[in-house]
Amino acid sequence: MTSQEPDCVKRFREFVRIKTVHPVPDYESSTKFLLKQAEEIGLTSQVVEAVKGKPVVILGLPGTDPSLPALMLGSHTDVVPVFEEFWTYPPFSAERVPTEDGDFKIYGRGSQDMKITSCMHLEALRRIKESGIKLKRNVFAVLYPDEEIGGQEGVKAYVETKEFADLNIGFDIDEGMLAANDRINVSYSERINGQVRLTAYGNTGHGSQFIEGTAIEKILPVINALLEKRQEQKALLAAKGDPSTNEHSGEFIAINLTMASGGKQANLVPASFTATFDVRITPKEDPEIFKSWLKDLATSNGVEVEFLFPNEKRYITGLDKSNTFVNAFYSSLAKHNIDPLPIICPAVSDCRHFRAKGIPTLGFVPVKNHTMLAHAHDEFVLESEFLSGIDIFYDLIQDMANA
Repeated sequence: MTSQEPDCVKRFREFVRIKTVHPVPDYESSTKFLLKQAEEIGLTSQVVEAVKGKPVVILGLPGTDPSLPALMLGSHTDVVPVFEEFWTYPPFSAERVPTEDGDFKIYGRGSQDMKITSCMHLEALRRIKESGIKLKRNVFAVLYPDEEIGGQEGVKAYVETKEFADLNIGFDIDEGMLAANDRINVSYSERINGQVRLTAYGNTGHGSQFIEGTAIEKILPVINALLEKRQEQKALLAAKGDPSTNEHSGEFIAINLTMASGGKQANLVPASFTATFDVRITPKEDPEIFKSWLKDLATSNGVEVEFLFPNEKRYITGLDKSNTFVNAFYSSLAKHNIDPLPIICPAVSDCRHFRAKGIPTLGFVPVKNHTMLAHAHDEFVLESEFLSGIDIFYDLIQDMANA
C-alpha cells in the first residue's frame, strides 16, 4: 500500500460521504453520483421509481448477445442511523486513516453495509469498459433504496415493474457478509422474518389485591417458553463453534424480546400486556412449524398472536454447478484461490425479494479477516480489501457474463 490515494478509493469515499441515512435518506444526491459514474464509465443508465421518491438506479454494460439472461449486481444505497457521539471520526467524513502495517481504514456509515460492494461493482465495470473487453451477456448494476427498512417501497415494489422484467435477469450477485476469518463466504439463503407481537387481556384492579386472571399471568408462560427456546438455540449454535463468525448463525432460530408494555401506574394491575419478539427463523426449518407451535402455545394461554410479516417465506438458491452461472461463479473464484464457504445469512436482506421472483441470488462480498461493524459505531473497511475485491469482481463479472 502507498500513501498516494487511488482514484477508485476517492470515488468510494465520495459515495460514503453522501448521507443516505434514515429516516430521510438523501437519495437525490446518491442518484446524481451514480449517474455521474455511469457517464464517466460509459454505462447505460435508468432510474425507476416504483414508489415516488424511492429511486432504483440501473447502470448497464450491454453484451454482444442481449437475448441471453443478464447478470445482475445488486446493492442497496441506504444506511442506518448513527450515534455520532460514539464515533472516533465523523460518520459521514469517510476518513482515510493509516494503520501500523501500511494499510488504511476508511471510516464511515455504510462503508461495510454496503457501499463497499456497490463501489467494487462499479470499479470492476469501469476497468472492464476501459479495457475494451466485450461480454456476451448484459450486465446490470442495480442500486436500490430502503433495504434497511425492509424494502417494501424499494425492491419489493420494483420487482413488480415492467422495467425490471425487461432486464431479463438470469442471476443476481447481491449483498453478502464480510468474513471474520480468512474464508470468504457466500450466502445462498437467509433467515425468515418471524417478528411477532403477543397481546394478553385480563382482569384489572388495585395492586394491593390478588387479582385472578391477569394479563401478565397469561402472557408470562408464553414469554418464558420463547426465552427457553432462545437458550436452546443459542446452545446448539455454540456447539457448532464461534458464534461471532456468523458461519452457522443462520442455521438456528434467533429469538429476542425487544419490546414489552403494559400498565399505567404502579398500583394498577394492567388490563392488557404486550410483548414483541424479534424472531428470525432458519430456512432449514419450515417456518410454519415454528409459527404453529407458537400459535398453539399462545392459544392455550389465552394470548393473541400477530406476526408482523405474515407473508414471508423461505427461498433457497441452489449451489449445483450444473447451473451455468453457479459453475462460472466457483470457477472464477478458484482463479483467486477462493473456495467460498456456503452460509445462510443470519439477517434479512432484499435478496429475498429477488429470490421470490424466481431469480437465483447469491450474497457475496470478497472481504476477509475483517471485524463485522455493520450498524455499529466506528464502521470501517480496510482499503486493501476494497482494492482486492475490485480485482476479484473484475474476473467474476467477465466469467459469469460470458458463461
